[in-house]
Amino acid sequence: MRLLSHLTARKGAETDFDSALRAEVSRMRSAASEAIEAIHCMIRLDNDLFGACAPYRGTVEIQAGAASQGEVQALASGLANRFGDLIHADLSTALLGRDVVFIEPKRTAVRYQYLMRRNADFDHEAYLERYASIHSQFGLKTPGIHGYVQLHLDLNASKTAAERAGVGIWQVDSVSELYLESVEAFMDAIGNLENDGGARVDEEIFVDRACSHDFTSHVDWQD
Repeated sequence: MRLLSHLTARKGAETDFDSALRAEVSRMRSAASEAIEAIHCMIRLDNDLFGACAPYRGTVEIQAGAASQGEVQALASGLANRFGDLIHADLSTALLGRDVVFIEPKRTAVRYQYLMRRNADFDHEAYLERYASIHSQFGLKTPGIHGYVQLHLDLNASKTAAERAGVGIWQVDSVSELYLESVEAFMDAIGNLENDGGARVDEEIFVDRACSHDFTSHVDWQD
């Protein structure tokens, strides 16, 4: 089980937000029970090549380990209030689910995240089944990556986490994550953004691409 909270910084507050994010992750680490495996911080890369429309600047990641859903939700409780006017709480997320690991990830400097929403032809469970059984093959063939994980979201648990955190977004179906040494090395490996081997064509079958967001961030790993 893992929780991702993607925070949308208010324009003009980016520098203060970055400091507040690091302070909040430090607070969470101190408050976490031994059942929590780790808490990581991610900040969006400058001049991110991916998803220019994605609003998220910072990500809090809670790896739950042996913790219960309640423990994870309690740790994130009141998150938006602690950032106050630095963020758009209604445009920020709390997403709780289980990892499906296709390539065991390394602790790389950069994480690509793709917050994906299903289209009307699929319900949540059918979407996740197709995503894991068919679309995963594109990720497995992607060069230049050092980990590939799908976070399959529990919508009820995410809704509760969002309510407790005070953020507005929880109805995302999955998060696709690629672990990268750097964006430059990844781009060298794939050639260009159009070289996806047909992944986007396949996505059109089951993903609402216009309402899905991808972006890359630098990762501050917990020691």
